[in-house]
Amino acid sequence: MDRPTLDNWMRPPHPFWSFRHVRELIPTARIRHGHHVRELAFAPAGNLLDLRFESKSRGEVVLGEWLASSQVDACVVARGSEIALEWMAPGVRDDEPHLMFSVTKSITALLCGALVGAGLIDPEAPVVTYVPEVADSGFGDATVQHLLDMEASYEFVEDYSPGPDIVLYRNSAGWYPAPPDHMGLQSFLQTRQKEGEHGQRFRYMSPTTDMLGWVCEAASGEPYARAVSHYLWVPIGAEADADITLDRFGTPRAAGGLSAIARDLARLGLMVAAGGNGVVPEDFIDDLTRGGDPQHWAIGDYADWLPGGCYRSCWYQPRVDPDCVMAVGIHGQMIYVDRPRDTVVVIQCSWDTPDSNDLHSDNEYAARAISRALDAPELVSA
Repeated sequence: MDRPTLDNWMRPPHPFWSFRHVRELIPTARIRHGHHVRELAFAPAGNLLDLRFESKSRGEVVLGEWLASSQVDACVVARGSEIALEWMAPGVRDDEPHLMFSVTKSITALLCGALVGAGLIDPEAPVVTYVPEVADSGFGDATVQHLLDMEASYEFVEDYSPGPDIVLYRNSAGWYPAPPDHMGLQSFLQTRQKEGEHGQRFRYMSPTTDMLGWVCEAASGEPYARAVSHYLWVPIGAEADADITLDRFGTPRAAGGLSAIARDLARLGLMVAAGGNGVVPEDFIDDLTRGGDPQHWAIGDYADWLPGGCYRSCWYQPRVDPDCVMAVGIHGQMIYVDRPRDTVVVIQCSWDTPDSNDLHSDNEYAARAISRALDAPELVSA
């Protein structure tokens, strides 16, 4: 088997190894955890792996068998301050940070929310208030809320085949090989030209959240990694450092470059479930849970995947159960937060395929079934 390199690390058979060893392939900055760790007691929920649920791609499946046969690397389930399930695929260690791809967007949005709470960002302010360098780009007349809601409109096609825009974008971010004189991520953002009006519909384009990361750096006066550590990782009581990938100029891939262990992502989700827990303002969490424009979603890019859903501040709202939200990334990453049940399900995968509506739905259906199953006293006490 060929050794994983920058040329092939995202192609089979490499993802199983490379998604857990990103710092060996791409420059990264460390997101430091603090001295205080939020304890999560291990309290396995009986026969949870025997749970049957209806998947989108295969019909009825058994949870344990589904985990073992779906290129899932890790699954952690937390309710309150307890771990109800911690499942790892053979060869996966629980202390290995796993690349979360676009789950990073949801974390960047939480950083933005924390900065809103600190009085450093106004979501309704123009992007150029914080980053005047993009005044002549497609972001020039967008607001921060447009970035949060994926409603900025500019020239870009999110094609994971990969299409030419994605190749150029990943070259700029340091994810693909590029000539030494190739532009970095910030220059790439400055080259995007406006296409249509902002705020009209959901347009999923990853550079939008890289722009949000730039806003967060400018507003906080700190590099992204230090800001995430300061405003999120330390306050949630993370037990391990996380990583963020950097381009050759040190710009973070705020849309997709964060790696973390599953338990710390569960801690992050529990903070969301608790309404921010003093880390992010409660009204920001309530808004990302219930806000958003269903009409904009219905005519947007992913309406077929999540009919009747919505998107607010980089979190998906399935709107099947009230007050549940999801952070989703390609190749099978997910944080599912069931706020009424105070339950979080983290799924980390190394799918061969980057994107599949059915497989993303399988993760969602599994997470929902797990959260509901934990309501059964006989399961929890088994």
